[in-house]
Amino acid sequence: MAPRRQGAAGERDEADSRGCCVPGECLRPRDPVRAEDAVRVLCNNDACSAGRYMHRACFEQWEVGVLAYLKSCGRARSWSERQRLQNLWTKKGYDLAFKACGCRCGRGHLKKDLDWAPPGSVRVEEEKKRRRRARPGRVPDGRPRTFSLSSSGSCSPPSAPSEPSASPTHQPQLALTPAKRNSKVEIISDRVRAGAGANGIFSRRLDFSTFNHLPKHKVNSYQIKIEDEGNHGNDDTRLFILSTLAGQHKPRVTCALCEETLHVFDRYPLVDGTFFLSPKQHTSSAVEVKVDGNTQYLTCVCMNCLERSEPERTIRCRFCNQKWDGSSLVLGTMYSYDIFMAMPCCTERLKCNSCFKPILHHQQRMNYSDYSHAMICPHCRVQDTHFIKPLPYCFTRRAYPVYQQWP
Repeated sequence: MAPRRQGAAGERDEADSRGCCVPGECLRPRDPVRAEDAVRVLCNNDACSAGRYMHRACFEQWEVGVLAYLKSCGRARSWSERQRLQNLWTKKGYDLAFKACGCRCGRGHLKKDLDWAPPGSVRVEEEKKRRRRARPGRVPDGRPRTFSLSSSGSCSPPSAPSEPSASPTHQPQLALTPAKRNSKVEIISDRVRAGAGANGIFSRRLDFSTFNHLPKHKVNSYQIKIEDEGNHGNDDTRLFILSTLAGQHKPRVTCALCEETLHVFDRYPLVDGTFFLSPKQHTSSAVEVKVDGNTQYLTCVCMNCLERSEPERTIRCRFCNQKWDGSSLVLGTMYSYDIFMAMPCCTERLKCNSCFKPILHHQQRMNYSDYSHAMICPHCRVQDTHFIKPLPYCFTRRAYPVYQQWP
């Protein structure tokens, strides 16, 4: 679509009058959009009235999200970060990424106007510097990635850690909220704003006050996943989650236990809880994904249910009455296995889904992630993810065992 040319004064007037047109909420809602420090975009809807200018900061944040979506698309998976950035607004890349560029008008898609420069200035060198800055930083030598997806760019899940409570002990401890010495940790309401992440639909976390509800010894970077993958946090786990949810237009997710709605943030910690992948759809809100050709469901559990912060949030095994405890799990990231089924507590949880005979003895133990894998029953020879069972079958909120025939 050919842009309509006009004088510098006219461009300034148009930018000031319509405001920032970034999808989602503007990062600088009180600041007028000055054409001298703006980016112009074009909408393929001729009747669009959302405007054509974004604050440069808003555009750059939005562009990072579109790049995250592009990384999950077709041939762009094999491109380097630099190639994606170079190709994004050309036909080669935009044909793959346009679905993540929905306009506020709801009927068109946005594209950066590559032929436009701010009036009265030439920003070629500045644009080159900005693009160099947009490249994700290198991971320091000797620093392993935690819960990272494969670096090849494919949407494959992270390798499972050896324990659910595993966290990078080499990271420095981090105070998440400022507090005066000898004073109580201040608890303030969480403020969020949109305008970042894929298609600008994800919230930008302004503070970490929501984690003040945790015990003080857990308010650190060991228990909460903090940004550690360069300036933009463009590691594969984060991109996998954001691109998956952006493709479903889901800026919020639902806890699998209490059904509370949670914001998804564009940077770590990604959610006030944790994500996990399971071969079973525990709730209707779980998002179906393909991982190495297998169907998995991206599911979320909120922090309060993991911590059992209230008595009514406690769930117990229906057979042995043992409480399920998720307080050791790292918050704000994703596990590649079903966290509810990773530690079977009794023989009933180890039975075949077909013949209902125990596959393992109760004393036998596997790695946490192995319980989410398909295996062949030694009795009936049926292959299935036998240890993955519906949550209502395994758990109850009552304080005494309730037996029920499976299935």
